[in-house]
Amino acid sequence: MKRPSLVPALIAHGGAGGRAPAAELPGRRRGLLAAVQAAARMLQDGGAALDAVVAAVTVLEDDPLFNAGYGSYLTTAGTVEMDAAVTTARRIGPRARGRTRFEMKAGGVVMVSRVRNPILLARAVMERTPHVLMGGSGAEGLAREAGLRLCRPESMIAPRSRARWLALGGGKGRLGDAGQHGTVGAVAVDVHGNLAAATSTGGVTLKLPGRIGDSAILGAGLYANLRGAASATGEGEAILKTALCRDAVEELRRLPAQAAAANAIARLGALTAGEAGIITVDSKGSLGYVHNATAMEIATFNPVDGVRHRFAPAIEKGG
Repeated sequence: MKRPSLVPALIAHGGAGGRAPAAELPGRRRGLLAAVQAAARMLQDGGAALDAVVAAVTVLEDDPLFNAGYGSYLTTAGTVEMDAAVTTARRIGPRARGRTRFEMKAGGVVMVSRVRNPILLARAVMERTPHVLMGGSGAEGLAREAGLRLCRPESMIAPRSRARWLALGGGKGRLGDAGQHGTVGAVAVDVHGNLAAATSTGGVTLKLPGRIGDSAILGAGLYANLRGAASATGEGEAILKTALCRDAVEELRRLPAQAAAANAIARLGALTAGEAGIITVDSKGSLGYVHNATAMEIATFNPVDGVRHRFAPAIEKGG
């Protein structure tokens, strides 16, 4: 009997780093499942991979248990500065000279503090401007034009994030004291073979104001072409140095999704000694997910297995 196609498929992550407090684990599981269930309904109805990853990340941005949107970690100054990005690879024509024609699009925002859902603003950059990356007040001005929800910066500070900041010295601690990394993300392939990735973050606790990590940087925090898509989480500086997501997607030339993800994380660990996690999906709907941190939660969807919550496997930091 012929095995059914796995397309469409989607995977979302809630960040790699330290293990979440036991009291938060049920809520985080519900949040990840809700995000993937919202996206799965779109994919099952023939919807676009781009719409699905944006829907999943929007749910996670609204959940204070995740380091993105309303749950963003605070800077040393006690403020929220968020980064987010989306990218998509879409088939636009038949094969010509042995190659499939496709269109790649991307949009991202950095250092925004007045937008409830930065991932929606990242999509607006992609669809409403000729640019790939915008920041600060200019990006927030675009949000007004796009009709997105703006808010006071202080309203983006969740009680959990404020308590965490105070427990770490109210901005007087050091970056390494936090012990956790955040970021949320999703990758998907739809029934048409189009791929997309989305990543959103509040950054790391006790980052300096103005710090920009990997999440909105194409090739580092996310990437997509017609072979596959990837979203990263963990130490942004290590991810930037190794162009982690592009590395993983390029590995799909010769390896299945899980092996491609594992190889990319192993190289990051060997080159930087940093902690990171990655999720991948290939054009056939096969999924990959791995990290070298303490923990990484994910949720997955495909037509065979439905929606499932999982803890991603770990490899040693040194590779």
